[in-house]
Amino acid sequence: MSLPRRQAFRPFAPRGRRAVVAILITICLFSALTLILSTSATSRSQNQAAVVEIAARQRTLAERYLNDVVLTKRGAQADPASTAQLLEDSAAALLDGGKAPGVNGDDDETELSAATDPVARAQLRQETRLVDDLTETGKAVLAGRPVASVALEANERPTTSDPVERLRVLAALTSNVSLNAARTIATQADRNVNQLLTLQVVFGIAGLLISLGLGIALIAATRRQTAHFRSLVTSSTDLVLVFGRGGCLYASESVTKAIGIPESDLLGDGFLALVHAGDRAAVNEVSVHGEPHQILFRLQNRFGEWRHLEAHVTDLRDDRHVRGVVLNARDISERVRLEAELTRQAFHDVLTDLPNRALFADRLEHALARAQRPGTSIAVLLLDLDGFKQVNDSLGHNAGDQLLSRVAERFREVMRPSDTLARLGGDEFAILIEGAQEAEAVALARRLLERLSESFSVADGHELAIGASVGIVARSGEAGKGEDLIRDADVAMYAAKEAGRGRYEVYHHDMAREFGEVLGLEHELRLGLDRGEVSVEYQPEISVDGDSIVGVEALLRWRSPTRGNVSPAQFIPIAEATGLIFPLGEFVLRQACEQAAAWQREGLLPERFVTWVNLSGKQLAAGGISTQVENELQAAGLPATRLGLEVTETAIIEGAPGHQARGELERLHEAGVQIAIDDFGTGFSALGQLRHFPVDMLKVDRSFVQGVEHDPKDRAITANLINLAHTLGLVAVAEGIESEGQLDSVRAVGCDVAQGFLFARPAPAVEITKLLTERRPQGTSPGRSARRLRAAPALGSG
Repeated sequence: MSLPRRQAFRPFAPRGRRAVVAILITICLFSALTLILSTSATSRSQNQAAVVEIAARQRTLAERYLNDVVLTKRGAQADPASTAQLLEDSAAALLDGGKAPGVNGDDDETELSAATDPVARAQLRQETRLVDDLTETGKAVLAGRPVASVALEANERPTTSDPVERLRVLAALTSNVSLNAARTIATQADRNVNQLLTLQVVFGIAGLLISLGLGIALIAATRRQTAHFRSLVTSSTDLVLVFGRGGCLYASESVTKAIGIPESDLLGDGFLALVHAGDRAAVNEVSVHGEPHQILFRLQNRFGEWRHLEAHVTDLRDDRHVRGVVLNARDISERVRLEAELTRQAFHDVLTDLPNRALFADRLEHALARAQRPGTSIAVLLLDLDGFKQVNDSLGHNAGDQLLSRVAERFREVMRPSDTLARLGGDEFAILIEGAQEAEAVALARRLLERLSESFSVADGHELAIGASVGIVARSGEAGKGEDLIRDADVAMYAAKEAGRGRYEVYHHDMAREFGEVLGLEHELRLGLDRGEVSVEYQPEISVDGDSIVGVEALLRWRSPTRGNVSPAQFIPIAEATGLIFPLGEFVLRQACEQAAAWQREGLLPERFVTWVNLSGKQLAAGGISTQVENELQAAGLPATRLGLEVTETAIIEGAPGHQARGELERLHEAGVQIAIDDFGTGFSALGQLRHFPVDMLKVDRSFVQGVEHDPKDRAITANLINLAHTLGLVAVAEGIESEGQLDSVRAVGCDVAQGFLFARPAPAVEITKLLTERRPQGTSPGRSARRLRAAPALGSG
């Protein structure tokens, strides 16, 4: 028969009243021995109550340690080591006795006796082993070591390999074992009390007529002990619920505090009415059958908020003291919110809060799956802002970020809520339209361009006008793959840029053929190398202090009979992608060595003059570059000290090729060849790696040097890079000097060598020969001005 709805289930109600009354009637017969025994038993019970309190506290410490490790891993302020020490010291005190440490804001230091019950000692030993496993795993997580490498002493085998999830499992196991130990010790306390009552009856009958007042005092002490034990259990942070055939039979005080609803309103069907409709069936199933043993559900508090609870289910329907299903739950709402936020950050752009490339690709694949049905279609628009780099360069990245945010807002205003707008990176956006034909996509592109045509106000009131190039691709029926659509939209977008920017283009198959021009360029370059269309020009490097020429940089040039002068920025990437960089690099190295040897034979080279040759990362990674350089030096008769090699940061540090590159460069450096890091400041090298490479010179990238005269940030970066070079004992070179102001600025921060159009443009070897002849070492005074070099008409036309 089910209990009435509001009948409370009270597991801590006093029992055995008849026995207590009998003791009160006969207590006057207790002897002095009874008093001593009672006092001793009461003291023992108090110690056990303290043990229960410390054992229960281990759960909180285990969860705190987990949170401290997670926070420390994310860079937040936490002290997992202290929490780990508290866990270990408390576990030792519970097992072998001694002082249990106090916890700030919780309790004080407590003296404990050693556990004597065999079951409790076994549980406490297991807890000690779990604490060791938990803290060792936490140390591995903080140290970045694989958690699977931690040997687990407690014979528990978590199946998850995720570090945080493994920590969470170990913390939960530690908590459960601690609570089991607390329950065992509490049971022992109850047993001691029962034994005490039995002994009181025995000694009461034997001693006859001992003081009635002593008996009353004993009963009062026993009741105080019971109340203390009840207080320890009911104040647990766990939310304890008991379900039976009448619905909810009991809700602990922690439940009422957590949701702000009195226990009377939770009994019967009251609790289930507060469970989220989507979780109600699962909770009802658990409350009736006691399975599964773990459940997650949402519960509404009195403010209408949904709290997420994680509950451990224990079926105690056969226990005559409970007769129900027990849920030990905890509020994990903050964890759920954190996980949701991390998921959002993983799939959204931080600046604009738009979906990022990963989420866009996922939605595109789902849209393509739906578009397989007849009569359905999708369209993808790819947008790239025109002139965005100039905004960053002129107004700074803060202004660029503001512009991107406002562009995203305007795009949202002209789109349907069902469309997907994403930021793929930089100033590139993508739009996915489902159920749209080409005409609708074109109409949207027009609205976007029209909305962009209105000026933007950013960076302290600067008014900016910006456009975009839009590529459109529409599909229906057999839509293809997502990456194919993005690629086709990208082709159309570049076609829009080629057609004048600020416009849209719809993809058609001829565009793919047009972009086959790249293949044509590679073929012409290969033929041009065989036909002698490529050549080497040289750009001088000037000593900032003495204005003397200290070296030249060999630069590859290609003059095509059909294309004219082709920029290295156009053909070098193609050469690297197709493998042509190897014969081209060998050509430049040979020409530079032969020309430098010729200048030396003619006596034109200053004492420390170096000819510098650029090496591609692919050349380094392929291996054998040291042998190739040594062969060319020997063939040309050029001393190794007259040759320098320029490499980029990334070319010498990335992966296994980086180790090979270092070995190659060290061999050449020991032979006398000088090594320079080109475009320094734009790569991703670490100083700890850089110092292990044989380097003589750092070349500060022109992107910093060109702003050194007017931009404080570029000036500071340039100064720091130069100071870094000097700290490492290297020569600092400033690239891209184009004005007197830039030269004065780099001179002021201690730069050693300068290179740029202010002095000379790259020129053929014959022009450099004339220059070196005019500035022959024996006829050059140390203080000679560089103005004559800068004014040389032959070099200015190069």
